[in-house]
Amino acid sequence: MAIAAGTAQASSVTKTTVLGVAVYLAVLAVNVLPMCGLTWLERNREQQTSERKQALDEVSEANRRLEATLAENAGLHEQLLTQAREAGVADERARMAREIHDTLAQGLTGIITQLQAAEQAGQDPAGWRRHVSAATRLARESLTEARRSVDALRPEPLETGRLADALTAIAERWSALHGITAEVTTTGRARPMLPAAELALLRTAQEALANVARHAQATRVRLTLSYMEHDVALDVRDDGRGFDPAQLGDRAAGNGAAAAAGAGGANGDGGFGLVAMRQRIEGLSGTLRVESEPGAGTAISARIPAVPARADR
Repeated sequence: MAIAAGTAQASSVTKTTVLGVAVYLAVLAVNVLPMCGLTWLERNREQQTSERKQALDEVSEANRRLEATLAENAGLHEQLLTQAREAGVADERARMAREIHDTLAQGLTGIITQLQAAEQAGQDPAGWRRHVSAATRLARESLTEARRSVDALRPEPLETGRLADALTAIAERWSALHGITAEVTTTGRARPMLPAAELALLRTAQEALANVARHAQATRVRLTLSYMEHDVALDVRDDGRGFDPAQLGDRAAGNGAAAAAGAGGANGDGGFGLVAMRQRIEGLSGTLRVESEPGAGTAISARIPAVPARADR
């Protein structure tokens, strides 16, 4: 178009001479250069406009995706909060169930045993008073421990001494109550542990002793607390009647603590205490093993990693 316009404008110019050709080319240049420049600018403007539109579309799409992601995250956050609340409720229920078993259930079992013994000792005033006194003491101790469990406090023996001392005190009281010799031995260098670890081992010892009293018909029990380089182990061995672990079938394989209940898995609490024993130990990345043979007694071994307690405990 510029060439046509320039040619029309220079129609009167003689193109047979050098000067005429030069004038003709100058007229063409005056038309072609501005028009090409304007065309280039217009094309560049349109290209920039297209790029801006594309960028705006991409930003809008990114904002849409971000809003969708934020909405999805809000939903997931709400689900996580709900699951966390449910998990917290379940954990607290499980903790309370374990604590109730370890305090009230065991204490009531001991009280019933002492009251039955007192009833049988009706013709022996001294024996009757001894059993009633033991039942009263058990009731008071169980009430104290139940209150401490509700307040999520550590058992009193662990508040006033180390784990070895607490095991010794528990074994002495249990031995005096049931008339069965109980010995506590500590090996290795004793050192403070995490409160949860000490509590788990203490409750394991209590449950094992309770099972011995209910099922083993033993005359001697030995508790061994072993401090090793990387682990701390508690072994409880009795010389009772024992049992055949195969009789427990899948229960013994899947829940070794159930073996502590004795032959046939008899247990006055429906086995919950044995399950709680395993849960406590495995909850601390530990292991629980049970070995027994008919007439050869039973051995329970609980082992957990030896994580030291903080210095400011």
